[in-house]
Amino acid sequence: MTEGATAPPPLRGLAERALERLKPKASGADIELYVSRVTDRGIELREGQLETLQESVEEGVGLRVIRDGRAGFAFCVGLDLDEVERAFDRVLDQLTFLPPDPDKVLPAPQAAAGDAVLASLLEPGLLDAPAQARIDALKTLEADTLKADGKVKRVLRGGYGESRGSVAIASTRGVMAYEEATSCGVSVSAVAEQDAEVQIGSASSAGRRYADLDFARVAREAAYRTVVQLGAKKLPTARRAVVFDPWVSAEVLELIAGMLSADAVQRGRSLLAGKLGRSVGSALATFIDDPRRPGGLASSLFDAEGVPTRRKTSIEAGVVREYFYDASTAAKEGRASNGSAGRGSYKGVPSPGSSNFYLQPGAMTRDALIRDTADGILVLELMGLHTADPVSGEFSVGLSGVEIKDGRLGAGVRGAMVSGNLLDLLSRLDAVGDDLVFYAGSASPTFRVADLTVA
Repeated sequence: MTEGATAPPPLRGLAERALERLKPKASGADIELYVSRVTDRGIELREGQLETLQESVEEGVGLRVIRDGRAGFAFCVGLDLDEVERAFDRVLDQLTFLPPDPDKVLPAPQAAAGDAVLASLLEPGLLDAPAQARIDALKTLEADTLKADGKVKRVLRGGYGESRGSVAIASTRGVMAYEEATSCGVSVSAVAEQDAEVQIGSASSAGRRYADLDFARVAREAAYRTVVQLGAKKLPTARRAVVFDPWVSAEVLELIAGMLSADAVQRGRSLLAGKLGRSVGSALATFIDDPRRPGGLASSLFDAEGVPTRRKTSIEAGVVREYFYDASTAAKEGRASNGSAGRGSYKGVPSPGSSNFYLQPGAMTRDALIRDTADGILVLELMGLHTADPVSGEFSVGLSGVEIKDGRLGAGVRGAMVSGNLLDLLSRLDAVGDDLVFYAGSASPTFRVADLTVA
């Protein structure tokens, strides 16, 4: 599935040719082409049997045209230049009817270095491995999960996915960016049984290269998260410490990252609006966004508008330092984009957001953090965090996990609720572990928040 003699032309050359073809028809408009190709393979086992083996290639072009502050967008599936031109004609027809907005702009070109980072994002032969080799690895993972604990009676599901994506961005402003990257991931769901009680738990691992996947950790964690819930109890309502496992911490980080989007801030839809330079958390609350992290699952030399990316400290020792900007949100404030534009695919327009966003690790080991907790709960699963109000910061979510008593892990806990305010959570952050784990584009080490209401 790598490019060869019969493969489509490289995306950068296609983007350049398409731009040259459209320029004579631009009529004073700025044009941006976002050209994408993604090759995917996915495998799923159900109770040891192959259920799904899928391979696909998706190609397409997103097209933005801006004239006199009026911004139009269209996309076409496939990489045919005639289709691109027809999409361009449709956008031109739209422009007259769109409201003007002087902040709708395309960014100017900037040079970007970072070849070492770029090399860390690609495993050229990732998709060349036979499907059977991946199936065999999943079956071994299932066997190891069963061996991890005798109470694990079966593996409900094992999944593996891998992809290779290429993106070229070209504009009449002079932007020309091209990147190629791979990614892969594995997950497993286990079933534990005891005295007619049944519990299900999961674990996963992801990376840019196959060697990044930690199959042994996935087996151990899936077994533990499943078995620990057998005989779980409900704790009495009390104010206690809440310790967040990296598995669930990423959900909290995604909520915080969304509040740092300049678009949400400018629309008044963020708790952190107007908080620039102000303290919102404890001295341990340092949140970093690093799109240049070697091998990062969201790493990139350029953002989705072709602007060079850079490392940002969004919250430093509890103080808000920087929001995420794309070209348009930056123009609203008379500043330059900080390379934070993202898009789900060529079918959508860019908007500002995070990349590899994480809570800065501390010096305390996870075991030491737990030993330092007198009365608390280690949270292994959160339910309903997406219902948290991004403006007020209020949340009330379900959780399950493990009781911590006098520095020791005890029985499983389920049916609990934790409620509070995000600013309270950040201000009461009083311990951070050293075990940073990336499951996707957001990550955190184990961390502890003192004195939350757990019911």
